[in-house]
Amino acid sequence: MSPTLTIALAALGVVLALGVAVWLHLRYWVQKFSVPLEYESVERVALADGGAIELRRLARQAGELPLPPVLIVHGIGANHRNFDLAGDRSLARVLSAAGRDVWLVTLRSALVTRARLMRFDAMVAHDLPAAARTIRARTGSATIDYVGFSMGGMLLYAALGRTLPVVEVRRAAFVGSPGRIELPLSALRLLRFLPRWLIPRLRLRMISRMIAFAAEWVPSTPLHRIVYNPRNMPRGVAAAALVNMVEDLPAPLLADFAAWAFSDGEIRVAGERALDGLRSVQVPVLFVAGGADGLAPPSAVRAAYDAWGADLPTFTQKELRVVCIESGASADYGHGDLAIGTEVAREVFAPVVAFLHAPTVTA
Repeated sequence: MSPTLTIALAALGVVLALGVAVWLHLRYWVQKFSVPLEYESVERVALADGGAIELRRLARQAGELPLPPVLIVHGIGANHRNFDLAGDRSLARVLSAAGRDVWLVTLRSALVTRARLMRFDAMVAHDLPAAARTIRARTGSATIDYVGFSMGGMLLYAALGRTLPVVEVRRAAFVGSPGRIELPLSALRLLRFLPRWLIPRLRLRMISRMIAFAAEWVPSTPLHRIVYNPRNMPRGVAAAALVNMVEDLPAPLLADFAAWAFSDGEIRVAGERALDGLRSVQVPVLFVAGGADGLAPPSAVRAAYDAWGADLPTFTQKELRVVCIESGASADYGHGDLAIGTEVAREVFAPVVAFLHAPTVTA
């Protein structure tokens, strides 16, 4: 056997051994940190443009309240587990236990790989209307209550009154949903010179599963503090979130966010400023912001709060809550901990549930 062939075979053996090691590593940690949950139904809905969403319905409780079904929409780089990580870290199950008919959507960003389908505009045009339409058809309800986390709220900012009729939404609650995009690190401005076609798909799903076991080894870095407040995360929860919740960031969707951030920060749909469509909306609304949120700081959330019903001087059914020590919370909440933080059930979930249970007040 020639030396060249020997070296080639040895290199191939190393590559194969590394591949097996990576596979075993992933398999072990995914099994260790997976948190399986049961649903009454799981339905995949095909969309007109070739995309797809999934809807999961929680098992309904005895004594269900005579209120509309609740649609919960996850953020970017996440799936339906965003607000349903585990029994004690699940706004969805808190609402269900309180008598609400709860539906969790998984948007196309976590299901479809074709790049041309992965634009923010496409989710506004198809994903949200299809989710609301399907839920109303399955329940016979004329309206829904809406809960959005991060991008899940931004989608309603853009869809309400455009692709989703205002009359179909009874109440809306937004958690960590910015009304404008602000860069978490000024150094990222250097990326503005990167052509859109060079922005890659971020393979966060595999990366997060690879590093889940070490999530708490280095508890506080600048990257940690952008994503969540490490001091407000119970032990083991970050690892569970990395394995169960995180999805890839599609390149076209990432490029949409970059385009907004590198211009004036305004969220746009079909060339129009999304927040302009909210100025005459009088749907009762609750905004929740984290006092130390690096991705959706209170100033960015306030932009949506200020726009909502701005042209209606007598409209008062809106509230902005900043969850921080100064406002009486146990911690200055970051971004991710608004869904899974230490005292999230008391400091975020409880106000959202109380708001969604309130009766409609007519002017």
